[in-house]
Amino acid sequence: MRKFLWPIVVLVAGCALPPRQEVPPVAPPPRAPAQPSPAAPAEEWKVVASRLELRVFRDGPMQKFGHNHLIASDRLEGEIALRQPLTDTSFDLRLPLESLVVDDEQARTAAGGEFAAPVPEKDRDGTRRNMLGDKLLDVANHPVMRLTSEGISGDPGSYRAQVRVSLRGAEHVVEAPFTVTIEGDRLQAHAAFRLTHADVGLEPFTVALGALKVRDDFEVDLALEARPAS
Repeated sequence: MRKFLWPIVVLVAGCALPPRQEVPPVAPPPRAPAQPSPAAPAEEWKVVASRLELRVFRDGPMQKFGHNHLIASDRLEGEIALRQPLTDTSFDLRLPLESLVVDDEQARTAAGGEFAAPVPEKDRDGTRRNMLGDKLLDVANHPVMRLTSEGISGDPGSYRAQVRVSLRGAEHVVEAPFTVTIEGDRLQAHAAFRLTHADVGLEPFTVALGALKVRDDFEVDLALEARPAS
């Protein structure tokens, strides 16, 4: 009987299942990256009025022989793509540099203080000629300054815009604090801040080996009004 059972035991042992292999768990497929929320549709507005003023100051050992200058234009134009929230807004503004006026008497009187006194016509003409010439703005080759938004941050009362300034064939990004009010179909924005010549890729004008020169920093005051383009 044992002889009869032995082959069966051997046969069963040979047919036994192999040891169970541990199968590693299948990793779940990677989750698709979250898609950014689409930007709110923009409402196109157009600049209909503007006033840009630059206050430039004399410097150097002989500065008493020079003048502080008020440079202005009311020819800034462009478009604003208005979105909500306002920090999603963008703009594209342009200024023909030939429109810059140096030391207009009425503008100086309105500014008062260091700018109240009039500047002789020959000095106004000379300053404008130097400013538009190839050593500074080079208007003959680069007639337009362009201001485009790189981003807006903050909240009502304390907005700040990163502005790409395209000037004299180069681009520089500056930061400008501003306020804005929107009442019906009228948008008004105002920015007042200080820059240096280096901020926009320029060098201050100098004469007499620097004995009389333009101070490196200057003040910017910009106000504009826009209306819906439609």
